Amino acid sequence: MAWIKEKNRRKSLVLETLYKHAEEKTGRPVANILKVHSLKPNILKGHVELHEAIMFKECELSGTQKEMIGVVVSAANECLDCVEHHREALNQVTVDEALMKQIAKDYMKADIEEVDKAICQYAETLTKTPYKMTKATIDHFKELGLSDTAILEINQVTAYFNYMNRVVQGLGVEL
Repeated sequence: MAWIKEKNRRKSLVLETLYKHAEEKTGRPVANILKVHSLKPNILKGHVELHEAIMFKECELSGTQKEMIGVVVSAANECLDCVEHHREALNQVTVDEALMKQIAKDYMKADIEEVDKAICQYAETLTKTPYKMTKATIDHFKELGLSDTAILEINQVTAYFNYMNRVVQGLGVEL
């Protein structure tokens, strides 16, 4: 579970409602990454809303590209449980286990499109050395045909997965 206690869902109508929503959306029991927020239901609610907005609503990036970012960010953060979790999610979208392992190990050698390598490189740089970000990177995205909206999504997905990695690693969340 985690290194901190969790509130029992049955003792909070807000938690019960949020947990049921999560279970209906995924068809699975509530994930530990959500349960760790149980002491602060308002933050859990915000987290769920942010996750849905970034990962599912009106997106230009594909599900594959988003999970690819999750794998790269998690690898850069050495969050091995997160790498495995997102590699599995990515594999469900692409059904290419070897490619997913390669992206986790070295995306520059992976057989992916130039735009996807640029996305991975952005995610890795923003994760490890954000002070090295330049307008040239954004200009390169535009040269590759990405819109400002897609570029914003790349940034938001990268930032979101960094947040998730920090929660997992900082609180000992078992995935």
